[in-house]
Amino acid sequence: MGISSASNKCCNVVLWSTIRYPHGMPRLSIDITPEEHRKLKAIAALNGESIKDYVLKRALRDAPHLGDMNEDEAVAALSEFLEPRIQQARRGELSTKSLSDIRRDARKQAGR
Repeated sequence: MGISSASNKCCNVVLWSTIRYPHGMPRLSIDITPEEHRKLKAIAALNGESIKDYVLKRALRDAPHLGDMNEDEAVAALSEFLEPRIQQARRGELSTKSLSDIRRDARKQAGR
């Protein structure tokens, strides 16, 4: 989609930085439209959550629980998760879907 100067278009940019923040926490920023922000704010409020808590819960709901793992165990879990995908890529089994197609399919699966 690319970066757009129009205020109603999302440019889908995700930034991650290793700048030192209070409490040593990295910051994640995403550019969204004002309408998307209003929707997130309303949905989070209806769930009694902050936008941050709502988005994290939704984004990480399928992630494996890593809380009790040490670094080596977490790396092993990541390797196990990625291995089938790496093998598919090596066999040339690559997706031809665009980012828009993937997003549309994900929204359909989520019932939106």
